[in-house]
Amino acid sequence: MLEKEKVKGKSNTELAQDRTDLAKSRTLLAGERTYSAWIRTGFTIAGAGLTIGKALQDTGSGTIALIVGGALITIGMLTFVYAWIGYRAVYQHLLKNYGSIEENKSSFNLNMTAISFITISLLMVCILGFWIMLS
Repeated sequence: MLEKEKVKGKSNTELAQDRTDLAKSRTLLAGERTYSAWIRTGFTIAGAGLTIGKALQDTGSGTIALIVGGALITIGMLTFVYAWIGYRAVYQHLLKNYGSIEENKSSFNLNMTAISFITISLLMVCILGFWIMLS
């Protein structure tokens, strides 16, 4: 029985804590992968909008191209915001449900800060793209 209770010198409580820590890491990494997928989607949508708006601007239906391009850029920007909200929900879930997160809190805060900075930067790039399309 003593052999079952200890694996590599760890008690069941220590093993359970290790599994919990790994689950927290997996949850955070899944949130980052999901954020990344939404950012790629937003870039694709906004890039298509800029391409349509700028490439078809001088054609006979230039106004329609600008409207469609502007709408797609706006949808891309909203996708960035949605990605940030989704990542923040995962982040808040981890902070709320795991009281022992203190040892990793600085890396979690760094992740949230980096994600926020990236999202704001992407929004600014899209606004610049919108301005370029209109000029």
